[in-house]
Amino acid sequence: MAVSCPGPEPPPIIIPDPIESFEKKAFKVNTDEGLYVKGACVVRYVEETFQKSFNEKRKTYRIQSDDQITYVHIVFMSELPAMVDQEVICTITYTKEKGEETILIVKLVVAQIKGRTVWLWNELQKTGIILDE
Repeated sequence: MAVSCPGPEPPPIIIPDPIESFEKKAFKVNTDEGLYVKGACVVRYVEETFQKSFNEKRKTYRIQSDDQITYVHIVFMSELPAMVDQEVICTITYTKEKGEETILIVKLVVAQIKGRTVWLWNELQKTGIILDE
């Protein structure tokens, strides 16, 4: 005579949403305007010591320190960001220190929009931009 007892039920398997990585979620809770690389804000807009400009016709956005040493200059090579999940291609030129300029050509996805503030994100490079038009 064979007797079988039911085993314990395994815990439910939770599959994380592949679209929302940890880094993207962390980025989306930030509110400081600027450029984020691998979770860190590398250039942050500070109203007292920075200037910013947005030219819709030229599709450019720029923030820079008053001494012009630190800046982020973005040229949208496709349409301007207007809705969530829209993809935009940009050339991003930035510097944190005098003489160290970095240029990225990257496809960003609009992660969220709140009022006039737009969060743009690239999952592969873990790079994001928060801008206020």
